[in-house]
Amino acid sequence: MEEKDFIKYWIWLTQIPYVGSVMEGRLLAKFKSPQDIYDADEKCLRKISGITKRQIASILQARSFDRAEKILEDCEKKKIYVLTKADIRYPEKAKQVKDAPSVLYYQGSFTSEEGILKPTVGIVGARRCTQDAKQCCIELTRQCIKEQEIVISGMAKGIDACAGTVCVNSGSYTVAIVGNGLDICYPAEHERLMERIRETGLLLSEYPPGTEPSNYTFPQRNRLIASWSDRLIVIAAGRGSGAMITASCADKYGRKVSFY
Repeated sequence: MEEKDFIKYWIWLTQIPYVGSVMEGRLLAKFKSPQDIYDADEKCLRKISGITKRQIASILQARSFDRAEKILEDCEKKKIYVLTKADIRYPEKAKQVKDAPSVLYYQGSFTSEEGILKPTVGIVGARRCTQDAKQCCIELTRQCIKEQEIVISGMAKGIDACAGTVCVNSGSYTVAIVGNGLDICYPAEHERLMERIRETGLLLSEYPPGTEPSNYTFPQRNRLIASWSDRLIVIAAGRGSGAMITASCADKYGRKVSFY
């Protein structure tokens, strides 16, 4: 099977109505590949733990590749690449999370053909932060760089953008995980930061091109920051904030979380 057709099946899987990341993981554990899921009959699908009648019907009716092919076409036009769970570069620690996305979209590069091999540290925090909080972020980010940890952030306003900026200004590799398609810059004022990370680091999203940011996509993005990080630093985060959601996810995944 050609690489393009292989990826088409993976994208097809992520576009099935009523089938989310958790069920995708259960399906892949049983059938091993999206093509096998595509070819499965109702009897085989019924054997999947927790699957509903609606999900079975949705899978059986989802026999068109139109949406997947359109996404692939958009990716090619916009130089966005596809990372699947079958790819060696997809970190094992991130795969182990039960709702890990089957497909991620990326721009930029990995640190090696095997993916990102150095320890990773997520740095998140308040969008509206004081100068003291920003200075704390600068110092902590510089220390992480010195200790050869790769910084992961969400490129949001405030602490996230501060951490990413420190990395690119020092010439250090960094990863930004966003809650929208990679052809969209949010917030818009971070366009230059996004471009610099694209040139020297890695941009990641679980959303195909054209996906606008929303109240749903940001919490989903936060869990990815947590799952891709070996540990997490949280700076000046308020109760109920996105950074605290990330901290909660990191704690659930067994990552060390430090608050400042």
